[in-house]
Amino acid sequence: MANLRSTVIMKTDICGFTTRVKNLSEFDLSSLLNQHKIFISDMAGKNEGSIVKGEGDSFWIIFPSVTTATLAAVEMQQELRAMQPGKGDDERLAIRIAIALGDVLHQDRDIFGDTVNLTARIESVTPPDEIYLSQAAWLALNKAEVRTAFVNEFSLKGMSEPEKLYKIDQKHKTRIIKNQAIVFTDIRNFTVYQEGKSIEEIELLLNHLDQIQREVCESYGGTIRLIIGDAYFLTFPESYLALAAVEKLCNKWTAFIQSHQINCGIAVGIHKGDLNIFRSCIYGTDINMTARHRNFKAVVVPDKAKNSVIVSGKIKNEIVGTKWEDDLQKLEIGKIWDKLTDSKLKEFIKANKVYQLIFEGN
Repeated sequence: MANLRSTVIMKTDICGFTTRVKNLSEFDLSSLLNQHKIFISDMAGKNEGSIVKGEGDSFWIIFPSVTTATLAAVEMQQELRAMQPGKGDDERLAIRIAIALGDVLHQDRDIFGDTVNLTARIESVTPPDEIYLSQAAWLALNKAEVRTAFVNEFSLKGMSEPEKLYKIDQKHKTRIIKNQAIVFTDIRNFTVYQEGKSIEEIELLLNHLDQIQREVCESYGGTIRLIIGDAYFLTFPESYLALAAVEKLCNKWTAFIQSHQINCGIAVGIHKGDLNIFRSCIYGTDINMTARHRNFKAVVVPDKAKNSVIVSGKIKNEIVGTKWEDDLQKLEIGKIWDKLTDSKLKEFIKANKVYQLIFEGN
């Protein structure tokens, strides 16, 4: 049954999508679009929004108020940038967002009317990383919640009158994401492996690594924060999810290297703490701590064909009573002290409880 009601509409669009994806394989394109849909859906859902329809790289979303829509839009922009640290403007994925308010016809799970058309026209003039509002949306916005600035008056295609447009004033500041299970991984012996291998062999290894990293993140609610060569920086909302993901990662990696006769295990460091994110830069003491845990791999598991998983005391404290607790073995200083050549690692293990996580078959 059709009905007309006042509705807040948001339209999102990946900027320069055709140019960005023209060199992607069918698999990579499908993966990108699926990940983007999950991202938009999650961000909208957290802020009371619901997707009406999606068109590949574009989505139409309705919200209960303009203020909730703008707060969701800001979070989308900031989170998307934070998910792509170290990437320049030419490399990273950027979206533009338009928000409008007006009477909308809701019919057959779709939306129609002048406000829908206006939203599309506003989106077409919105620059990358910006959020533009129609005048009606701006008037309804709680100005105490969100800062805005007047952009200009635009003569938009198909609109009978010029439209005054406003933008969200996004002041970049450090965001703190608290209590994350932080995971660092890299391939052991990768530098040696590259020597004498063909590009095709190296690509096979890296493609498989990327595939299983993304698979475990999707399965256990993880986020890939950074990729540098064979090294991945992941976060998970809970410690037990991180351990489940790492176990699956190690098992799949072991199966892969054994079937291809590759003598390169995977090294993992896991810690619990906070992330600081400013624009696309991620930093913080807990990130450094995680990297140090991974660096115990050589003394704990000398065989580079084997996996090494080193866990912090903070993670240990959070998994008491779970299936993982019995799989943790505390690293005894006396047994590894003489093997440590890095003075910083010696200082670190004296000050912190460190554990090795041993999975069956790894």
